[in-house]
Amino acid sequence: MDLSLLLTGVAIGLAVTAPLGPVNILVIRNAIWRGFGAACLVGLGAVAADVLYAAAVAYGVSWVSHVIEIYALPLMMTGGVLLVFTGVWLARKRVDLSTIKVEEPQAARAVGRMLAAFGITITNPGEFFGFLAIFGTMSGVLHLHEDATRPPTVIAGVAIGGMLWWLFLSFIVSRFRSRISEAMLARISRWTGLLIAAFGFALLLEAVA
Repeated sequence: MDLSLLLTGVAIGLAVTAPLGPVNILVIRNAIWRGFGAACLVGLGAVAADVLYAAAVAYGVSWVSHVIEIYALPLMMTGGVLLVFTGVWLARKRVDLSTIKVEEPQAARAVGRMLAAFGITITNPGEFFGFLAIFGTMSGVLHLHEDATRPPTVIAGVAIGGMLWWLFLSFIVSRFRSRISEAMLARISRWTGLLIAAFGFALLLEAVA
């Protein structure tokens, strides 16, 4: 395996994942409410979507690009509506420290959180075009068509980079969550919900503009 190519993929994964967005907010919220494990599971859902997009770009799957371009508007609107409803629900949700479970989440709830993060990521065409732009800009470095092992190496790097970010973010936030009071938690819950809803409105505005 080409280590330098793998590290390049890791850098791409970090570059796509680290900027503040809805999934980052969901991971932070879950790290505060439910701890490290639950937050990582949310991030894993986003990584799965990123890997699909990275694979489509790395292998030059033209029909995926074509479909994304054709259905960019309904995808953006679906993603926007999903974010608005998620944000409003989170902002209105009552906070009670006594009901917050610090242990690992039940399987059904864990899968639900992963699917929510996956849905938010996969319905954002900007994520795909971001990969398209990065891979296109770095084509002279990646040389994906020179060897059959190069695309999966980059894709593995993207997955590792994304997961490293979610592990880091989940650990940092969960490490200091014990210092957060119920009043502060309520404010965080309200404002994170509003911020996620704002991302949704921005996506809807971009779709209709």
